Amino acid sequence: MNLGDLRQIKLWLQLLDSLLAGLALMAAYFLRVGLLPDILPLESREIGEFSLYLPYFAMMAILAPVVLSRCGLYRHFSGRGRQANLAAALEGCLILFLASIAVIFFFKQAPSRIVFILFVPVFFCLLLLREEAYFRFRLFCRQIELYSIRLLLVAKSAENSDRWINLFSDAPVGVQITRTFPAESGSIADFVRALHEDSAGIVLFDVDTHHLNWTAQAIQACEEEGVEAWLSADFFGTQIARARFEEIVNRNLLVFRSTRAGTWQSVIKILFDRLAATLLLILLAPLFLVIWAAIKLESPGPAFFRQRRSGRHGDPFTMIKFRTMQSDAEMRKAELAALNEMSGPVFKIKKDPRVTRVGAFLRFTSLDELPQLMNVFLGQMSLVGPRPLPTYETLAMTANAQRRRLSVTPGMTCLWQISGRNEVTDFADWVRLDLEYIDQWSLWLDFQILLRTIPAVLFGRGAR
Repeated sequence: MNLGDLRQIKLWLQLLDSLLAGLALMAAYFLRVGLLPDILPLESREIGEFSLYLPYFAMMAILAPVVLSRCGLYRHFSGRGRQANLAAALEGCLILFLASIAVIFFFKQAPSRIVFILFVPVFFCLLLLREEAYFRFRLFCRQIELYSIRLLLVAKSAENSDRWINLFSDAPVGVQITRTFPAESGSIADFVRALHEDSAGIVLFDVDTHHLNWTAQAIQACEEEGVEAWLSADFFGTQIARARFEEIVNRNLLVFRSTRAGTWQSVIKILFDRLAATLLLILLAPLFLVIWAAIKLESPGPAFFRQRRSGRHGDPFTMIKFRTMQSDAEMRKAELAALNEMSGPVFKIKKDPRVTRVGAFLRFTSLDELPQLMNVFLGQMSLVGPRPLPTYETLAMTANAQRRRLSVTPGMTCLWQISGRNEVTDFADWVRLDLEYIDQWSLWLDFQILLRTIPAVLFGRGAR
């Protein structure tokens, strides 16, 4: 057998979850009609006719398997724990709830919102029951040695063979390793003979770089036999980047990616950045005018400070801020170099003599950062992301790990901003916080950072 059986099970699970989503919304409706009025004084006229909910039953049934798949509920072969599946199920239920509320708002319909609130726990409980039933089904299949996959393992050593055997023994699907084939001594003819004798549907290659020529011939033999081939990429030694095969210009490439891109979350982040920046620029226009006048009245020079900063992958762009220093601040930087309080390539002074009185207030309140909303609007920055450094400071970086903070779009606020901002005096800590953000990024993390930025700004914690 091959992994097609498991993929067919995934399709059956998606169809079942589609049915459960429709049933969950129906059950929520009848709970609202028949049970809640006996418990809470709710007016039945607010519920609406049953026919009003029929399009929502169809919508939930269609969206449920798509959303749950994106949340990772069907990654049973990845070896994720059951808690991860429960978290994916809960996330999917909440996304479906938000989608239904958005549809109600857009079409200005009047179904009971309580029905959709009840949908979340009802559907989540049904998913829990379905997951438990599927877990026990897989356990039963393993106990009676009903395997879904016959796998031939090609390993570079006995130690690697034992490691894969132990991993698959704990896998949530039945994998029968028919034999381990030595990559260093076996010939292609022997390999093909073993393939025929074992009737294997999958061959897993865990080899070294000096076995790649032999492996290429073996994979070609698998292709001719119609057998699925897996190639472990551990020999590259990557710890953060994840390898994926992608078809690019009609060629299969093994792609290593250490940042999340091309996901629905990243698309939503871009749309939210542009829309939020547009709205804030309109609402804050009177405040911009007041700050511009205050800066011009106190000291000569332009009200806006423009500086070349490093964007994603170091691509330079012009970042805009309100000017907080005297107009000759850049020329006086060399004479103040000995007062730098920041380790690494970054230059910061707590009591910088170049800062004006209006500038000190703007820095304390972070109002000087507001013009960067224009950079966000132009797509050069994001609301949340590692702070962009001047190009000359980026060029002074010597460690590759420090430059990895350039792998994402820079932002107006990040973990460094809410962790005391300039109270962080070690550039290594600054980089650590940025890399922590990159590795753990999600829309929820962005939302948390935005919320925690508000008190950090209001109370001027760590501001300079």
